[in-house]
Amino acid sequence: MEIIDAHLHLPRPWSQWKHGDEAFLDLQTELLLGQMDAAGVDAAVIISDPHVAPAQWCAAATARHPDRLATVLVCDESAPDIADQVASARENPGVLGLRITTAWPPGNVERLRAGAYDRLLSTAEKHGVPVCVLGAGDLPDVAVVARAYPTLPLIIDHLGLNQPPFMPTDNPPWRCLGQLLALADLPNVSVKLSGAPTLSDTPYPYPDIWPHLRQVLDAFGVDRCMWGTDQHRVFGRLHGFDPVPRYPGYHSYAQGLHYLLDRDEFSEAEKTALFGGTLRKIMGWPTVPASSPTPSPTG
Repeated sequence: MEIIDAHLHLPRPWSQWKHGDEAFLDLQTELLLGQMDAAGVDAAVIISDPHVAPAQWCAAATARHPDRLATVLVCDESAPDIADQVASARENPGVLGLRITTAWPPGNVERLRAGAYDRLLSTAEKHGVPVCVLGAGDLPDVAVVARAYPTLPLIIDHLGLNQPPFMPTDNPPWRCLGQLLALADLPNVSVKLSGAPTLSDTPYPYPDIWPHLRQVLDAFGVDRCMWGTDQHRVFGRLHGFDPVPRYPGYHSYAQGLHYLLDRDEFSEAEKTALFGGTLRKIMGWPTVPASSPTPSPTG
């Protein structure tokens, strides 16, 4: 069974990377692929970020490994040519969609309400470009967007909940789950289960989060749910944390996979959808034949 991580970030801050530094790019790409191999992950979607994961790096990495890596881009919605950027986004190899954030910076949802994202969203709907949404606490506003653009695929990141270590959890952590469940009636909305173990107060395999995930799976179905980890937010060095402080849901990459993969509640068909099939369908990522290894200089 193919396993695709629907949501991860790069293993470290990328301020040191300079466009054209091929050796550094190759090294860090191999580091990422090595971590995926060790955890048993076949492919992954990298979330670009202007400050942490530049689009140029993501484009270069996906071009080198189109069978294993794809990316979601963050665009400047206020750019004069944003409609052209969105219209041509899927023409770039490995680009599956775009991402908007209402949860960050604080108060950004007010810009959404004021129409700052209208050109991006309307063009994305016209051209069938999926849009991922980081919108913890703002899901009623996401519902408004989903109804305004009923054929636009919207994908809710991280269950639409605040998750540590960068966002303080709600009290209790699943307090706003009802906002997510209310979106299940909108057929163009799907959800990533990314980062769920960070909301656990118990050790691996995090049994306390299962009743909540079961609600999500029952509401949306596996055909609108995607497994993901949000690696490397939950493990490793990122954004000045050296290392990220431990918290109850701190976990390894493999644990972020097997807490769900090893559950016996799923049929094989359900696992096939949840761990990759749904992502390929909704985000339109076709299967790419594995590239042939590059011969060594010595043959």
